[in-house]
Amino acid sequence: MIALLRANRRPVVLTALSFGVLVLHHVLLRAMAHGHVAHVLLGAGNGPPPAGAAALAIALVVARFVLVMLVPGFLLAAAAEIAAYLLVGPRRAGDPDDEADDLA
Repeated sequence: MIALLRANRRPVVLTALSFGVLVLHHVLLRAMAHGHVAHVLLGAGNGPPPAGAAALAIALVVARFVLVMLVPGFLLAAAAEIAAYLLVGPRRAGDPDDEADDLA
């Protein structure tokens, strides 16, 4: 089991990162709903909004952008690497791909 995880480290990291962003988005969304941030921002009128509410709203926009734009690609890349591992097998010691990874 450990060898399987060691061979597929990149898909595990991409999947964990994707779920981390999903949880962060959910937490930010719940915090905004609980703090009525939309009402606070609208109630600011022409003046500057409170710093905490503005920071929370910006963090949610960034998290949602990452969730919509990057996470599907991360999950597809992880699935492709796992499928390649299952279809082709683990990398061998003399693979040219390993040499390219060492140079980077």
